[in-house]
Amino acid sequence: MSLLNTDEWMRSVDVPVYAGNGEGAPRPRGVPQTLQFRNGIPFQTVTNRATAPPGPTAPWDKHDPRWGTNRPSTASNAPAAVPTRKPSWLAYDGVKLQWRGYFEDLETTKRTGLPRVRKCFITYHLEDGTVDVREPREVNSGIVQGPLLHRMPCDNANGERMSFRDISVGEPVTIFSRTYNVLGCDEFTRAFLAKEGVHVPPEIPFPHERDPEPPKGQFKSAPSVMPAAAGAPPRLPDATVGGGGGVSVRFNSEGVAVEVGTGGGVDDARGSTGVRPAPPSAIAGLKEAAGRQFLAYDRRVLRFFGTCEVPAGGDDARLVGSTRNFVVHYYLADDTVEVLEVMPGNAGREPYGKFLKRQKLPKATLNPGGGYRYGVGIRPASDETLRARRREPDGFYHWRDFRVGEDVVVFGLVLTLRDCDEHTKAWYAAECGLTDDDFPSMPPPAGPPPIPPRVVPPNVSGIGSEADSLNSVYRLVPKVPKKDVSFDEWLINQGQVMRFTGKLVDGPGKPPVPENEKARTFVVSFFLEDNTLAVFEPPVPNSGYPGGKYLERRPARKASGSNAYLRARDCRVGAVLEIKGTWMRLNAADDATLAIMEARPKEFPGSDARAVVTALTQAIARAGSPAAKELSRLCAVEDAKLGGGGAMVLNRAAFLNVMCELCAHAPGLGEFVDAQRLITLWRVLPKVSFDPTQTRLPAGVPREALGEDHALIADVFETLSVPFER
Repeated sequence: MSLLNTDEWMRSVDVPVYAGNGEGAPRPRGVPQTLQFRNGIPFQTVTNRATAPPGPTAPWDKHDPRWGTNRPSTASNAPAAVPTRKPSWLAYDGVKLQWRGYFEDLETTKRTGLPRVRKCFITYHLEDGTVDVREPREVNSGIVQGPLLHRMPCDNANGERMSFRDISVGEPVTIFSRTYNVLGCDEFTRAFLAKEGVHVPPEIPFPHERDPEPPKGQFKSAPSVMPAAAGAPPRLPDATVGGGGGVSVRFNSEGVAVEVGTGGGVDDARGSTGVRPAPPSAIAGLKEAAGRQFLAYDRRVLRFFGTCEVPAGGDDARLVGSTRNFVVHYYLADDTVEVLEVMPGNAGREPYGKFLKRQKLPKATLNPGGGYRYGVGIRPASDETLRARRREPDGFYHWRDFRVGEDVVVFGLVLTLRDCDEHTKAWYAAECGLTDDDFPSMPPPAGPPPIPPRVVPPNVSGIGSEADSLNSVYRLVPKVPKKDVSFDEWLINQGQVMRFTGKLVDGPGKPPVPENEKARTFVVSFFLEDNTLAVFEPPVPNSGYPGGKYLERRPARKASGSNAYLRARDCRVGAVLEIKGTWMRLNAADDATLAIMEARPKEFPGSDARAVVTALTQAIARAGSPAAKELSRLCAVEDAKLGGGGAMVLNRAAFLNVMCELCAHAPGLGEFVDAQRLITLWRVLPKVSFDPTQTRLPAGVPREALGEDHALIADVFETLSVPFER
């Protein structure tokens, strides 16, 4: 059977009838997708449902792309519908219209006898057509304010869904049986309504005659607690509240209690107290005055800055004579006082929250024998104390008693008020008419003695570096100190070490070195990568010294008490360094160190071969023929020491002896020659091998001399530009 007839053969095969196959079996019907997105906007497309259903297809059509090309298409040929406008929830996302207005409360006020007027804001959200109403919050209003209607869909008077066209300036709108009077709207709302063709009337002012200003001493948004009267409120009579042993009260012209004291309405053995009993109206007046004072002056605080000199005889004698700083807060709402102490850093005392908790501050009475007397304490006040308090109308401190430059006694602690903030000055200027001249500028108290500059003690222990020791002071768990070396310098000098041999010598300011210590030899190493110094003493058996590390690797100072540290240019042959409180001279250096110094002529001028030869040649030329004759004589003496003479060579020790003797005899030559320059000159001379057969006594040449470097005497004369005569 050919492949082309396979389809027909498959169709001719009888398939048994089973559930889901055969006549009446449900056939799958494709459900078209109508929700699409274009340019980020979702919309629904319209499909042609009258299109004939697709015919049967072979099972393999969807797998092999070569088959199924003549299969009818299942896609709709109808053009996709494009929405004409965006949906409201997308076009007006986050856009809202706002109106302002007021509504009448169910309660009435005593001040006007009319329903209370409350302001509100009506907001209409365009994205979903919801409405919310809120009332602006006011401090101490006495009523619950904030959201009045949470955001939700509302109906208008006709029972239909409320639209922004139902809210108009100047017309009342009813929302859930509450009528709101619309007075105006914001600029955006006015522009939007004008664009939509809605006429917006002009703004309507708030009806202040419905909510007049309250009398002085009463909060604005609270209902009146007293009938309104022309002018100022009536003055309340002075009274004693509570009957016998009550409280005596005196009111000012504003109806605020300004003087409160302990009183009583009973007579004692000494006669009447002189305070009349309080009528019921005075008790009500006290409550009304306290309420008016709280509403008018809540969150109004006067702030003063004071100091106190610690007297002798206190708990801590170390604080005597010192100054303590305080901040005094006076609360106008209830005439209470709070005292806070400003604790300086590292004061040595435990910090606490408040020096005096907020309370009424009683005035103190000076005792004849010294100290202060109060009518408060652990024990109840005696009758004599109560009678003395009744004779003193001002029992507690008032804001009128606080003045800059005067003292305030806080339970025995005398505070001197030295300054106040700008708000406090403005309060006194408005209430008492005071000016800046009434607030004298008091000089600040003498502060603590100046802290002397911290001097880092020298590290004489030999354990760790100075930076390590100082880090243990800064941190409980010391960290490795950072090295003060640039990365470029460290990279160039990495692994380069200058090594010298050293000896202890006598020097100024130090005791003389004992003879047994002068024989000690040290190896001084200077590390160029981080400018550190280390000293090692080779151990010598039976010397009495253990040897080992004499100085741990660390930055070393040039001298005791100096802030300058040793650098590479300070280390050279012949230099004397102060190490661990002793003087040490560098006697020699290895070849690697000399090569490092010769590679840096600017940093080590004593290793510049050309400059050294030129300077020494000019110095011998100025000395004249005596210097040349002396040089010849000294070379002949040293040559005779080597096998009786005749080889005409000098080893390193003989060359140094010749030059040192020449500098000692030739005037003016010593200032141009030092140990480092002599070593540089020796390294310049060409070296030759020594032949003992050329000497007069070959057998007298020591064996160790055969392995040393030698230079011809003729080369020495030629290098110094001195004529040589054999």
